[in-house]
Amino acid sequence: MPYGPQTLAGTGAVALAVRDVTFRFGEGTDVLRHIDLDVAPGQVVAVVGATGSGKSTLTSLLTRLVDPQSGSIAVDGADIRDLTHDELARAIAVVPQGTFLFDDSVRENVTLGGDFTDEQVWGALRTVQAADFVQELPRGLDSQLGERGTTLSGGQRQRLSLARALVRRPRLLVMDDATSAVDPEVEQRILKALAASTSDGDGPTVLVVAYRKATIALADEVVFLDQGAIAARGTHDELVEQSPDYRNLVNAYDQAREELS
Repeated sequence: MPYGPQTLAGTGAVALAVRDVTFRFGEGTDVLRHIDLDVAPGQVVAVVGATGSGKSTLTSLLTRLVDPQSGSIAVDGADIRDLTHDELARAIAVVPQGTFLFDDSVRENVTLGGDFTDEQVWGALRTVQAADFVQELPRGLDSQLGERGTTLSGGQRQRLSLARALVRRPRLLVMDDATSAVDPEVEQRILKALAASTSDGDGPTVLVVAYRKATIALADEVVFLDQGAIAARGTHDELVEQSPDYRNLVNAYDQAREELS
């Protein structure tokens, strides 16, 4: 293992390498076991699986909220255990399903006091399809949101939370069901905008925990988790054809959402 804290060279999207990772809580059974995953710089990868399959645990491992019992996780060849907290935070951003907004302006909720220009803020808002509704607010970026952002819809709050991550230009963006409250068509536009930014060399590598079939189909690759292991991987169309379990799951997702709508 390298001596002392390591740094990440270069800029832009990173490669992700997960090697034989196993994780369990306490003395319980393995939540994830023998996970091997390679994600090329700029790829958009969807992680799909039933409740309890280990999706959120994988996202927690990527930001060292927890460490695996065995195996390693590296970004651009650097083991994340050898990176300083600041280096890791600059390189990787995780956007969870739950959002928290402050009783402050749109600008402050996106920048959190960081040194970002208004154009950088608007750029992040455009990527997450939030610029239009922010422009319609009484004072634009200076509009006050109210405690916990109660003046906004759930989907709007999620988009501001995503903009908060993107304005910092992470090299790896992990979205853990971060657009669950967003309209499906808007969600697809967000994923397309992220994919376009990575293809232009200006955006991050993206790992997205996804549920909607139409959104999953936009990913370059799909990783199907089943009971803590990778059961299959490939494009959405390939997995629909090759894996009955995957096909049944994504169809069940769509059916459940239709019943709730």
